[in-house]
Amino acid sequence: MTKIAAVIVASNARDAERDARAALSGGADLAELRLDQLDSLNSSVVRSLSAAVGPRAIATLRSPSQGGGASMTNRNDLMRDIAAQRFAYIDIELEADGARAEELTKAAKRHRTGVIASHHFAKPADLSDVQDALESCSAIGDVAKVAVPVATIESVIQLVDLMRSRASRKARTVVIGTGIPGTMTRALADDCGQEIQYASWGRSVVAGQLTLAAAKRLRGRTPIVLGIVGHPIGHSLSPAIHEAALAALDLPGVYLPFDVERDSLDALLQSADRLRIRGLNVTIPHKESIVERLDELDGDAERLGAVNTVLIGDGWTKGHNTDVFGFRLSLRSLGLRVGDRAALVVGAGGAARAVVDVLLREGAKVQVASRNVKRSESLAEAFDQPVEVVPMEKLARSGPWDLLVNATPVGAQGFSDGLPVPESILAKAGFVYDLVYNPPTTRLVAEAKRLGKPTTSGLEMLLHQAAKSFELWTGRAPPIEAMRRAAKEALS
Repeated sequence: MTKIAAVIVASNARDAERDARAALSGGADLAELRLDQLDSLNSSVVRSLSAAVGPRAIATLRSPSQGGGASMTNRNDLMRDIAAQRFAYIDIELEADGARAEELTKAAKRHRTGVIASHHFAKPADLSDVQDALESCSAIGDVAKVAVPVATIESVIQLVDLMRSRASRKARTVVIGTGIPGTMTRALADDCGQEIQYASWGRSVVAGQLTLAAAKRLRGRTPIVLGIVGHPIGHSLSPAIHEAALAALDLPGVYLPFDVERDSLDALLQSADRLRIRGLNVTIPHKESIVERLDELDGDAERLGAVNTVLIGDGWTKGHNTDVFGFRLSLRSLGLRVGDRAALVVGAGGAARAVVDVLLREGAKVQVASRNVKRSESLAEAFDQPVEVVPMEKLARSGPWDLLVNATPVGAQGFSDGLPVPESILAKAGFVYDLVYNPPTTRLVAEAKRLGKPTTSGLEMLLHQAAKSFELWTGRAPPIEAMRRAAKEALS
């Protein structure tokens, strides 16, 4: 079983010892002492930490070129001091320590200390270079560790395949894709037979590390990988919401962001089984383009031609549209009655289709406006009931509306912070509903409030559609209050 190492980052030896003891008491198998992060490191500090937690610690003195702390003129002497003490493992770098690897290894073995030979690439590398580095590290240490930045799902898939290949050879290996896209390699560490899972304790040293709590949930259990696919997705609250749900129910899962462009959707779906992906949320701009890539659709997704949730299992994919469910419940929770009322929906993408569908079913009279009239017309034609398409430049001659819904990403984090419609249009709306939820107060909401209009963000819709997605993926009742708390904390 993969060992979990909590990465301890502290500025002084006392805090490092305290945090290491706490992490070990909290379920970590090992504590990786990042000695290069200490403000003052000498032989005495090394001996003290070895005596305190050495038998359950990895001693790592990362060199500056490999992402370590401040430059150390005496690193060679310190590495000899570390090798002379009793630790569970010592980390020896392929480049910085290669010339004296034999000396350090012999010293470590005298104290029954395992040797991790490591190499950290500074930028993305070809798979062949990663393999060569692993072989070189294997020739030096008991455990070969290589970390490499990854930026694409294709690179992640290659690393996961490499991890499985090494495990089948019984090679003691740690392969890490660094950065947020590389979190998948950490989530599958135990599943792929990795020697050690490095988890964060307190602040992470590098983006993409799992927390100790998440690593513990995964240990020894078949992982459930969930995620959100879109481009861009940095604004999404879904990871925080679903991680909270997984933690509340103690499920062996993770929820990951997959920032992929359209050309990479096929690669992601085709590799889903070996990546242990059980479900995906889908956001802008893929809600419509992913439809043709799925094996089956539920009634809402088929009728609307838009998917926001994918269920994956046994080589089969099924698309759902839980936006419909989420928007309907949000209307009811807000006490909004739209029967026989006039509604303007701004936008013509997948979210707009779900909103129009609910409004029509509730008996509203719906108009749609977007900057792409052809897309608006295509949306209108998808419904049996009449939907009026209003060109943006003619909105001034339309209205008033009891409800205005912004179903565009305008105002969302990472997108334009302008208004999806002119301010004069807001004056003719009775209630303004912005599907954007991050930030919680967009310019649209702020301007509507200034005009004295009641408003809401898309947070409630997000929570209800997320809860439905979670239930589809796991078969478990979603812990909605835990999900709501996590969303609000992420926004605060």
